[in-house]
Amino acid sequence: MTTAKKAAPKPGSALSKLTKEKSTSNGLGVVSAEAFFNEKDLHGDRIVDVNGNKLKFTNLHKVYWPKEGYTKGDLLRYYYTIADFILPHLKDRPEIMRRFPNGINGPFFYQHDLEDPPDFVRTHTIRSTDGDTVRYALIDNTASLLYITNLGAIAQNPFHSRIQNLDKPDYFVLDLDPEKGAPFATVCKVALEVNKMLKALGLVGYSKTSGSTGMHIYVPVVAKYTYDKIVKVARYIATNVAEQNPKIATVERMTRNRKPGQVYVDFLQNIEGKTIAAVYSAREKPGATVSAPITWAEVKKGVALTDFTIKTMPARLKKKGDIFTDVLTGKQKLEKILKDLAA
Repeated sequence: MTTAKKAAPKPGSALSKLTKEKSTSNGLGVVSAEAFFNEKDLHGDRIVDVNGNKLKFTNLHKVYWPKEGYTKGDLLRYYYTIADFILPHLKDRPEIMRRFPNGINGPFFYQHDLEDPPDFVRTHTIRSTDGDTVRYALIDNTASLLYITNLGAIAQNPFHSRIQNLDKPDYFVLDLDPEKGAPFATVCKVALEVNKMLKALGLVGYSKTSGSTGMHIYVPVVAKYTYDKIVKVARYIATNVAEQNPKIATVERMTRNRKPGQVYVDFLQNIEGKTIAAVYSAREKPGATVSAPITWAEVKKGVALTDFTIKTMPARLKKKGDIFTDVLTGKQKLEKILKDLAA
């Protein structure tokens, strides 16, 4: 796909319904974000000032996670609380929205094109191979994060590349997806084997839970390699891990051909246009789990997916900080690996 220049807001253009309403519309007054999110019970519709941007949050009482009773308001509170940690990982990356307007048990749909966004939500226009243009949201401030969340996007799903080098990702991901019946302990074993393989290649990888049933291994790279080249490297790593650990790992795409208890080492998530739940994203899963970064020592000990939720993650971040920050700065080169693969 080719890129076009970032769409700039048109002077005097109508804002989204979420922001263009006057502060007194429907009898709602404006409250500061700090005061609003300090309220114990978030319900109804409210107009909130987020860093000078007025957002109308709707249906705050709507239950998104029925078993736990967590609401849309709880999700907005979570993202407001951890915004400083997740925003650097979303900055300049086009966002594909997966919207759940009625919670995790309701229907959902994907949305690429963001129509009539407010001024504080930057967008980037991409022209597809068939000539259509799509205006993607860019989440690079707290207001835009909460705006997208209010639309029902529970998880954040950014591109692997930034708009400055849209055809060249700055990390690749190995997605560890367990077959039914495979415990998370097996996922951890496969993750450690992936890490061993990365070390043998002179690469550093970073692990996080998927927030679902598996794990994601991120490998930051210099943004100079095409998606095709990235896929070749990821395929090589995944295939070697599977060949060396056939009882617990596989690269077999057809689920019916996988053995019970195996973990699928998915390298195809690195194809251009694919996205994966960002670090710190809440997930559309029971328990309101979060895709949480974990250390290799924690992987070895065998953490539990349920340890990381929208209720527990803020305290962990306050204690540990962003242990995924090196993914943003630790760029690695792949010339030697690519040269060996070509040979």
